[in-house]
Amino acid sequence: MSFSRIQKLLAYIVTPAVFCVAGYLLLWFALQPIWGMASAAVGFLVSDDAPNFNPELRSIYDPNALKEATQKKDTDASASSGNPNTPTVDPNAPIPGDQVEFPYSETQYGQLVCDEIGLNSPVYWYDSDDILAYGVGTSMVGKLPGFGRMILLAGHNSTDFACLEFVQPGNVIQFHTNYDNYEYTVTNVQVMNEKDLEHFVLKKVDEPREELIMYTCYPFDLSEGRKTDRLVVFADRTAGRDVDWREE
Repeated sequence: MSFSRIQKLLAYIVTPAVFCVAGYLLLWFALQPIWGMASAAVGFLVSDDAPNFNPELRSIYDPNALKEATQKKDTDASASSGNPNTPTVDPNAPIPGDQVEFPYSETQYGQLVCDEIGLNSPVYWYDSDDILAYGVGTSMVGKLPGFGRMILLAGHNSTDFACLEFVQPGNVIQFHTNYDNYEYTVTNVQVMNEKDLEHFVLKKVDEPREELIMYTCYPFDLSEGRKTDRLVVFADRTAGRDVDWREE
């Protein structure tokens, strides 16, 4: 068989085979996303477990942590009262700063409660839209309870802060944390333009006074369009210990 005939034979066999393999490879890569979606859909239908579309947010808040710490403090106080050589434990003494676990962004660190208006919501560090879908958000321009500075909380008026429509001066807000329980008594409720609130907050940042400020969009009706007013609730701390900390 001549060399030219061998070349023609290879061309008739090898070339179609190469194009066929290349075509199958291209088709496989092109159909990968569709195959993945189909597999996921089938897995969803036959799975016994309920799907979890929302990732769980982190939390450092443990409602039992403070109870255990309080019991230990009471035990230490009882022991010191029976032994004159043991230093007396002051239940109102400031909390050392190194005993406070600071939350990361998007982490629950407390629980906000007001029985008078039906408020009972988790409180997260940071106030992004994602956070407000889960609970109450804390602006990072403020501080945590016990630090002697403004605490600025935000919430949606259709979910966690819908109850602020009924808040009145004199209502008591409970703010539970791992290191102490704090109480804030409502002193004032007013409607402010969002720009005015922004300027007001910037002036309050460095004020050496602990005040809880909660705000939500106003009015509370379901009218469409962007709302530029905010219902703002002001409350002074009336219970809870100071945290011994130093600004760097």
